[in-house]
Amino acid sequence: MTLSSVIIDSREPGWVQSLQFGGAPTAVVALDAGDVWAATDDAATLVIERKTPQDLLASIADGRLLTQAAAMREHSTWCYLVVTGLFYPGAGGKITLGGQETGWGWAAVQGALLTVQELGVMVVYCSSDLEFEATVMLLANRNRGVVRLEPPRIAHLVGHGEAALAALPGVGPERIKALLEYCGTPAWALAYLTDPDTGNGAVPGIGPGVKNNVRRALGIPQGAELALVYRDNGQPIQKQEETQRD
Repeated sequence: MTLSSVIIDSREPGWVQSLQFGGAPTAVVALDAGDVWAATDDAATLVIERKTPQDLLASIADGRLLTQAAAMREHSTWCYLVVTGLFYPGAGGKITLGGQETGWGWAAVQGALLTVQELGVMVVYCSSDLEFEATVMLLANRNRGVVRLEPPRIAHLVGHGEAALAALPGVGPERIKALLEYCGTPAWALAYLTDPDTGNGAVPGIGPGVKNNVRRALGIPQGAELALVYRDNGQPIQKQEETQRD
C-alpha cells in the first residue's frame, strides 16, 4: 500500500506543512479532525493526530483527548494518535519525561490511552518530531486487508439533556438521535416518552412498552402525564405531534 495524497491541517506548524511524504501530492486546509489525513491506494483514509508528550498530557488534563478521538472516528475507521516523543514510568509510579519526574501517574495516563484505543484510535510512538513523516508513511504502507474489525466501543458524546434521556429504561444512546429528530428538544422528548397517546410508532423502537417502563421509572401515576406549560397563563403547550402538523 502506498500514499496517494496527504492533507495537512492549516493550524499545524510550518515544519509539518512543509513535509513531502515521499513525494505524494499534499494540500493544506483546515481539517475537521486530526492533523493529517493520508489517502492510500487501497481507498483508505488515515486520520492522524500528532501530539508531543507535553501536549498529550495537557489534552488528557483538559479533556480534549477523548473529544478529539471521537471526532476522528466519525471520519475514518483508520485513526492513529502519533506521540512524537517517549516517556517512561519512574520511581513511585510517576512519569519521567525528558529526564525529569512529573506529577503524572503512569497508570492514569496509560488508562487514558487505553480508552482512546478502545474508541478505535490506535496509539503509535516515535522518538521525536523528526520521525513523524516516516511514521505517517509507515502507517500508510501497512497491509489493511488482513483484519477489518470495528472497535468494541463506539463513542457517543452527548450533552446533559441527552444523557438524562439515555438513562431512561429502553431508550439508550442508540435511540437518542431518532428521538430528538422527531421531538426537537430533550424536554419534548421526555413529554413524548411519558405520554402513551403521543405518536406511538413515530420513533423506531419507542413503543407502548418502553413508554410504560419510562412512566414507571419516573413514578407517573395512571391517568397523569408530564406537560410543558406557559409560565404566563399556565396553559399546556401544544403537543409535539400537533405542532408538527401545523
